[in-house]
Amino acid sequence: MEDRFLKRRILVASDFNAKDRAHFASSYEFCRIVTECDHADLVAPGIDNYLTKHLGGILPPHDNQSVQRDFNRLVNGVRKGLGLKNAPTIERVELDQNYDVFFFVAWSPQSFVELSRIRNWRGRCKIAVAYLIELWSSTLEEDRQYLRLLDQFDHVFLLHSASVARLSQYTAAPCSFLATGVDCLIATPYPSPPERVVDVYSMGNRAVGPHRQLVALAERRNLFYLYDSLSSGNSQVKDWREHRLLLANTIKRTRYFMGFNPAAVVSANSHKIAGEQVLPSRLFEGAAGGAVILGNAPQCAEFKEYFDWPDAVIEVSPETGDIAAVIDELDAQPERIARIRRTNAVGSLLRHDWVYRWEHILSAIGMEPLPQLHDRKSRLREVAAAAMSPLPA
Repeated sequence: MEDRFLKRRILVASDFNAKDRAHFASSYEFCRIVTECDHADLVAPGIDNYLTKHLGGILPPHDNQSVQRDFNRLVNGVRKGLGLKNAPTIERVELDQNYDVFFFVAWSPQSFVELSRIRNWRGRCKIAVAYLIELWSSTLEEDRQYLRLLDQFDHVFLLHSASVARLSQYTAAPCSFLATGVDCLIATPYPSPPERVVDVYSMGNRAVGPHRQLVALAERRNLFYLYDSLSSGNSQVKDWREHRLLLANTIKRTRYFMGFNPAAVVSANSHKIAGEQVLPSRLFEGAAGGAVILGNAPQCAEFKEYFDWPDAVIEVSPETGDIAAVIDELDAQPERIARIRRTNAVGSLLRHDWVYRWEHILSAIGMEPLPQLHDRKSRLREVAAAAMSPLPA
């Protein structure tokens, strides 16, 4: 039977195509892996023209970042002017079949307002599950109007475990922790590790002190320090697949990867999240690429559970750490470096691919995985086994 005639049992939905910031790539990647490992349809609409028509009905060129930024500001202004501050933005979607499971991947609580644009999603699906990526326990009260929308779901998974217990005050939906993941088949440097030509890579927001040290170090030495030189407001993504491929190819060619805890880095929400310890996505990204991670391990139980191997993070204080001294000490231990790289990559292949997260969700809602899921796990194990094999003499 041809694939197009197979009944899809899963409806995967997300609003990542109505966004253009790099951090929404996690939503994209998880959705894509689910569609590859299950009989699933993906609904990821773009911005509806009911907003853009008030601005002339023409979207700006997506490759013009300055115009796109101005356009986004105008859209926000129009929404407020029309009384649509909390209104959905995605295109309307009409469903033409029933599904066993509705799986919604949401970056923030505000994403749940988009569900009203997916017509009769709850009536079309027997079970409804959500994965909410960013929900700080310190912002629950201000997000309460959105959190009430979680009552429509049979189970909600959260990336931030600190929010799980308190969330029961805002929704009747059962909630539990689910770590982030990576497409490890793309991210891994194995079975043919490329040359690591990037000395240090700092992705996204960064700790100020270590960054200044590394900039100075790059000026004094023949050191390639790669970091974002544009502000976060300029982080529009043109193509999700290309973005993830570039990121993976960069990290697998990186020697040292910055992995400071979010509370230690520059962030627009730093005043709200100060002191909250979470398991950040960047640790999974760096480990999957087999880089040596420099930073500070989050003080939460999840870190010890998900990164329970030696040297998963080489500790460097964001305030007083001497990055140059740490790098010099590690460079003098090539056997240790080789072990760290291999252990990080293999641990990720066996535990941190998105397929394991989807398998966990299926188990939680009482559904059996399909053969495609087991096939992907087999490929991950094969690459891990190749990575552990002795190098030829």
